[in-house]
Amino acid sequence: YNMIERIKAGIEGKYEGLDNGLERINDYIFGVQKACYTLIGGLSGSAKTTLLDFILLNAINDAKAKNIPINITYYSWEVDEDSKKCNWLSVLVYRNYGIVIPPEKIKGLGKNRLTDDELKMIEATIPELDQTFKEINWVWDSQHPTKMYNDWWNCMITKGKLVKERYKDENNVDKERIIGFESYNPEEYNIVAGDHLALAKLQQGFNLKQNIDKLSEYMILCRNLFKMTFIWLQQFNQSLSSVERMKFKGADISPQQSDFRDTTNPYIDADVVMGLMNAHKMDMDRCLG
Repeated sequence: YNMIERIKAGIEGKYEGLDNGLERINDYIFGVQKACYTLIGGLSGSAKTTLLDFILLNAINDAKAKNIPINITYYSWEVDEDSKKCNWLSVLVYRNYGIVIPPEKIKGLGKNRLTDDELKMIEATIPELDQTFKEINWVWDSQHPTKMYNDWWNCMITKGKLVKERYKDENNVDKERIIGFESYNPEEYNIVAGDHLALAKLQQGFNLKQNIDKLSEYMILCRNLFKMTFIWLQQFNQSLSSVERMKFKGADISPQQSDFRDTTNPYIDADVVMGLMNAHKMDMDRCLG
């Protein structure tokens, strides 16, 4: 590994990252980067899934503009396929026409109905939606951590070669170990997104905390070896909205490590952690944001 070559690659802009649609925060997280594990936490209704989808759509768009190969596997266990398509249609219509058509209107829920003009915009956008959906490996059924890890491993070893070295163990027996991975296309992004950690199928003999911790452990292994990118969601517990905490913090309330539900190991493991809060849903009159 040549450190000078790595530094020169940075000067050449090879570590700029893909656009995530965000602005000021990129002074700290630098867009969507390879070999990065991002954790997004929040209470129900804090727009975690919306933010995840926003990041992915911007990354896909930027990769196309820069002619960079991008592969995405999306474990969508909280939002079904039809709802996801309606949500993304709403985003794409706004991007293309500057018009807001809420997903519930696209679905025709309650008394929501599309106008003729809105229907034309939707129909014109569906081919783009279909093409975008085809470029993503969607997983709608819950899987346990080891199944996901095996799938990631089997996929990545088709995209490069493992670097191994021989060594002698404590009994002086010749053995071989993996020390690295050489990608056939170093420009390629391999992204795994998940919504959300607690919905992963329980591995035999594991409780929920152990299951999430094992999944997080597998993400670290694949991040380090294959330079994969992980963006996963995790629910907050209810302490963020507790009465006592609201009294103590007031308008300055903000998410913290102990707010993550079931386990804080992913918080410790991740490279980037973002906590979301919906001040309106928490009935806050004032929030410093």
